[in-house]
Amino acid sequence: MPVLTINHQRGAYGEEIARRLSVKLGIPIFDRKDAMQRFLSDVATPYDIRMLSESPRYFLRQTAEGLSFRDLLASRLAAYADQENAVMLGFSAHLLIRNHPHAIHFNITAPVSVREQRFLNERGQTLAEVREKLARSDSKSRRYSIVMYGEEEQDPFLYHLTVNTAKVSVDAAVNMAAGVYKDHMAREFLYNSSEEELRVRRRQEETTRMKNPSEISFAKVLDMYQIRWIYEPKTFPLEWDEKGQPTLAFSPDFYLPDYDLYLELTVMNQRYASIKHKKARLLHELYPGTNVEVVFRRDYDHLLRSLSTAGEIMSESSADSPADSSGDSSGDLAGDSSGDLAGDSSADLAGDSSGDLAGDLVDGSVDAAAASEVASDIVASDNSTIKKATNNVAQETLGEENPSQ
Repeated sequence: MPVLTINHQRGAYGEEIARRLSVKLGIPIFDRKDAMQRFLSDVATPYDIRMLSESPRYFLRQTAEGLSFRDLLASRLAAYADQENAVMLGFSAHLLIRNHPHAIHFNITAPVSVREQRFLNERGQTLAEVREKLARSDSKSRRYSIVMYGEEEQDPFLYHLTVNTAKVSVDAAVNMAAGVYKDHMAREFLYNSSEEELRVRRRQEETTRMKNPSEISFAKVLDMYQIRWIYEPKTFPLEWDEKGQPTLAFSPDFYLPDYDLYLELTVMNQRYASIKHKKARLLHELYPGTNVEVVFRRDYDHLLRSLSTAGEIMSESSADSPADSSGDSSGDLAGDSSGDLAGDSSADLAGDSSGDLAGDLVDGSVDAAAASEVASDIVASDNSTIKKATNNVAQETLGEENPSQ
């Protein structure tokens, strides 16, 4: 899971952006003081902690473990980033784990004149006092970067994203950072479609974790429509006991990163529907900005019946059509730009609003007519593999979910 590091200039609203990101993404946040306590308290005395906050050179001193404070902190931050996610505010975290594959680095900045005015408006200090305070803060941050790693703090190539809050609002900055975070999270979990062997192995690993056949079949449908998904990527605590331990949590079945949408299936046993609905409601309340929808049995069956209809249409059309798909370049699904299901935005079922499966799942608007349109697009390209996949997945899933049929 990704960790976000936020380097910020004083008065650039970095703290506010970090706090809002923590709430929006539902992940913890810690600053310099928290980091020292969490990662160095077993080797650093209170004096050491104070000196680490004042002197960058103190980070180069050796600890009892034989490493410098800098290297030990970097090692422990990296170990944390291997397993957890968080917003890390300040303390040169972007340099400590600069090359970690799960780390995303943001720099929040603003011109000195803008930051001066913010302090004057908010704190009632004189201009001379504000300028001295900002100059001292900027100098200290720069000194830490140079002494610890020989890097200029404002080097744009150290960061995934640099935001100037004189030009961009706090809300927009939070949304941009959250978008980068969610895209990075998706990339960590999703296969590279150009590497078929990796794709198959990753999907096999995912399906072995799935709890019931409906989830496996649903994943096949998403794959067929080229909609990226992640299986149970995150658990949201919802209720806690007096000791702060979670007593109720929610792990939605699927996350669709391209739609920023969590989906929870409730198709096997409907008596759990009210419980899942309650969890979804609590998640909305506790984690604002997190989109989650519960897919009920009726919606699920409706989708699969539509797909079954599409499969029948494609089979009948294939039998009646004399076109030779192997020799006709104009009907070649892989090569025809007008019918390229994977690459043509006008026919791309993952991106076309008329074939947007994620939206249809939410509002239940998938019907036989829409499925017929999808079938017509595919029949026009005469790709037998996709025809068979559509029909087989729908029939297989209907059989699993409705044994009486």
